[in-house]
Amino acid sequence: MSGSPIDLTYRELPVRKYRRSILLLAVIALVKGSYSEIQRHQVITRASSCAPVGHCYRSTEQIDFPRFDNVYPGKLGDCLFASAADWRIIVRHQTPSSAEVIADYHRATGGRNIGMDIESFSAYWIRHGIAGHRIHGLHEVPMTGRAEVESAVRKHRALLVAFFFRPGDTVGGTPADPGGHAAVIDGFSPKGPFVVTWGTTYHMKWSEYWTSARALYAVER
Repeated sequence: MSGSPIDLTYRELPVRKYRRSILLLAVIALVKGSYSEIQRHQVITRASSCAPVGHCYRSTEQIDFPRFDNVYPGKLGDCLFASAADWRIIVRHQTPSSAEVIADYHRATGGRNIGMDIESFSAYWIRHGIAGHRIHGLHEVPMTGRAEVESAVRKHRALLVAFFFRPGDTVGGTPADPGGHAAVIDGFSPKGPFVVTWGTTYHMKWSEYWTSARALYAVER
């Protein structure tokens, strides 16, 4: 077959149509994704906006948070550091940079891309600080029932929570990879706690929470 402009045009037509179809599908997916995000934000806002006598509480109106590169294959390989940064945003109203948080993570781990245990993490936060912010301590909070969790959230405004997910476990309906994970609880409603992780806020059911929550920690400011 010759390489004339006519032949080339004929061969490229299906490709152009295919590209237009792909572009159209991408736009539709983007619009649907944006709409679902708006819906999710509205649900969280409604659930956390109740009268003072209502059985709900949230210490911040913020829903989306920086990810601090703590999403695979990011540079921050420990969700405890991301949770510490989220806690600082909620309680201190200060937003550290991802670079600062990642730099402290690398210092704490000696440059290795590993997770830290809660004792080593706490000791580092106390002695060296994370992104220039030190705390006085980290202590475990009893979580024998909803009343204890809700009381602690009101008292401390935000708590660090340690999860252990099994196959099939979810966070606000979103599937979670099996294994340990740290996040922040900054509120609750009759349905369940508001959990900040992976750059946004999820509204968990209490049944989801009790299935995977292993420990709660309050930060001593």
